[in-house]
Amino acid sequence: MPLVHIRMKHNGNTLRTDALVDSGATGTFIPIELTEILGVEKPEKTEEAVGAGGTFPTFVTKIGEIEVLKGLSVFCRMRNYTVSIPTNPDAIPHSILGRDSIFWHNDITFREQREHTIFRSPKVPTKLRTW
Repeated sequence: MPLVHIRMKHNGNTLRTDALVDSGATGTFIPIELTEILGVEKPEKTEEAVGAGGTFPTFVTKIGEIEVLKGLSVFCRMRNYTVSIPTNPDAIPHSILGRDSIFWHNDITFREQREHTIFRSPKVPTKLRTW
């Protein structure tokens, strides 16, 4: 599985964990247990998300910051970012970075045989990469 190290920050709390880079996911998902550690408030209303196993309810909210790490260095930072939080603690085993997040800011190559994932900054004008 293409996993990356991430650091999430919210309301003065910080948590380092792994996230799955998923080109099939349209959104970014954070397990409910991690959002509880970070002190993320969940809205009253839920929305349906579609996954490989079918539909499931999620809370949609913002998280202060998600940093994608290589070693100790940050190579991608997403601030005040919208995430989906599955209401079922067993819905996802890892955080998931989908096409709405890291794929907007990097060209990603999966090398299955080598179990290696390559991230490159796209060659576009800087003002188009601002977020």
